[in-house]
Amino acid sequence: MKQKKTDGKEQALPKSLWRFYVKYAAKPMMWFLIAWMFLFISWDIANSTWWPMSQQKIVALFENGVTGDGFFTHALWTIGIIIWLFLVFDVMNTVHEQMAAHWKPLARKNISETLTNYVHNQSITFYNNRIPGKINSQINYIITGFETLFDFTAIISTLGVILLNMGLVLSINKYVAMVLLGSFIFRVVYSVLMMKPVTKASKTASESSSTLSGHIVDSISGFSIVKLFNGARHEEQYLDPLRVKNMKDQIKSSFLQRIMWIIPMFLWDLLFGAVLVLMLVLYMRGNIKVSEIVFTLSVYQVVQGNIGYIARTIPRLTDTIGSALHSYQELNQPIDIKDAPDAEPLVVSRGKIEFKNVSFRYKKKYVLRDLNLTIKAGERVGLVGTSGAGKTTLVNLLMRFYDPTHGQILVDGQDIKTVTQNSLRNAISFIPQDPTMFNRTLRENIAYGKPDATDAEIHSAARKAAADGFINAAEKKYESMVGDRGIKLSGGQRQRVAIARAFLKNAPILILDEATSALDSETEVAIQNSFEKLAKGHTTIAIAHRLSTLRNMDRIIVLDKGQIIESGTHQSLLRKKGLYANLWKMQSGGFLQEQE
Repeated sequence: MKQKKTDGKEQALPKSLWRFYVKYAAKPMMWFLIAWMFLFISWDIANSTWWPMSQQKIVALFENGVTGDGFFTHALWTIGIIIWLFLVFDVMNTVHEQMAAHWKPLARKNISETLTNYVHNQSITFYNNRIPGKINSQINYIITGFETLFDFTAIISTLGVILLNMGLVLSINKYVAMVLLGSFIFRVVYSVLMMKPVTKASKTASESSSTLSGHIVDSISGFSIVKLFNGARHEEQYLDPLRVKNMKDQIKSSFLQRIMWIIPMFLWDLLFGAVLVLMLVLYMRGNIKVSEIVFTLSVYQVVQGNIGYIARTIPRLTDTIGSALHSYQELNQPIDIKDAPDAEPLVVSRGKIEFKNVSFRYKKKYVLRDLNLTIKAGERVGLVGTSGAGKTTLVNLLMRFYDPTHGQILVDGQDIKTVTQNSLRNAISFIPQDPTMFNRTLRENIAYGKPDATDAEIHSAARKAAADGFINAAEKKYESMVGDRGIKLSGGQRQRVAIARAFLKNAPILILDEATSALDSETEVAIQNSFEKLAKGHTTIAIAHRLSTLRNMDRIIVLDKGQIIESGTHQSLLRKKGLYANLWKMQSGGFLQEQE
């Protein structure tokens, strides 16, 4: 079952984890699961009940006093029925296990797909305070939580085994049945009393495990920084408190789980001795046969074993379900950037962009305030300002990673809040300062914005981005893997791949965020020439601290404290002798000089 795909119209997840399981895991294969549960319970009850009965019947053969050919024929028939039933149970076991081997992977797929799609549709705010490794662990916890359906089904069948066998023992001797019933009641009450502390401890252990896992992934992902700053010792000290806490939480959780089943085990052993003595007394009085003793002792072992299974399984279930519940609460956060219910695809005919009275507040502080800006179709605009001036916020609002606190953003007269996010971002090619690479081939990374691109298109985009040189020099050329987050590539190579990706996408709006900052001067000149071609006929917004890269822009916007304080061409801004001129003066000693 595949999650329903919509053009940016995200569906909220159910508030309850159980409703989520029903909707996305159980419902697509409901009748299959019901058939599996019925078969599993039937097999477990029949198999567990027939084993003591078969032992009784075998011993009873020798109590009937029958000898000769009649005894042999009767014994063969009995043995044949016993073996035949066991073969039937083997077939039932094979079938239900094969069914489980089918529904478990399908459930994993459905849950993983649904949750992964959901977090992919979350806004940037969702990821700001989350570690990717921890998100992955939480998804796995939720998947494992649904697989406890197997354990719940086993508990139901185990209860059936216990009650049926106790009924059979009651037909033989009420005293033994009372011993079994008392043991069963004690275990149930004891387990209920232990449930709360065990669940609390397991939840704490799960949370600390998830946190530790996320921080370890984060630490390993930043290994280049660790190497550069000799940070191995620092990372060890940073992770050590998390490891210690996780260790203590795990020890406490395991201790409480053991306490939950070790005391009933002692009771089991003591009661077994009591049952043996009781059997001995009853046999001496002639109130019970040897076959009935064998049956009773076998039932005792089956019942106590099943009670023990329940006692051992409940702590594990509480641990697993506790982890799943906590993880679901963490992941099931409202998506704060949503498409309008009647959102339509954005239609870009020209590429005109308008910011009307736009304000944006982050944590009670305004980053932009009452900003008005119109960028004409095909115009190339540079954004300049000191750190924190609002440049990146401006383009993030345009891409609708965030929504303005006040005001409107229009593209060709269409409020971007009223169009689908997918269509909006399809109309934008974005080249970031620190491009993200997938651990896939160079071909796949370049073609990410246009998966159906031909080889000729991919190669053309690479040439325009001056990336074809190092790609063709690689051992497998376009089929070369780039490594985790592009670690096999240099910073400049990663940036050229990102530029090639934008060339290939060829969207009507182009956003450059320090897109040439990691390139050497020679490559930068080549890329700037390519940008000139790419930007032609496209509305372009370029953020740059290296002001020389913006000299040929049609207009340069200077931001300060979230407001536009200057606007004009490079030359006109120099003549104003304002903030732009001061910034240029500070950079002119180390960058390209102004040409008169």
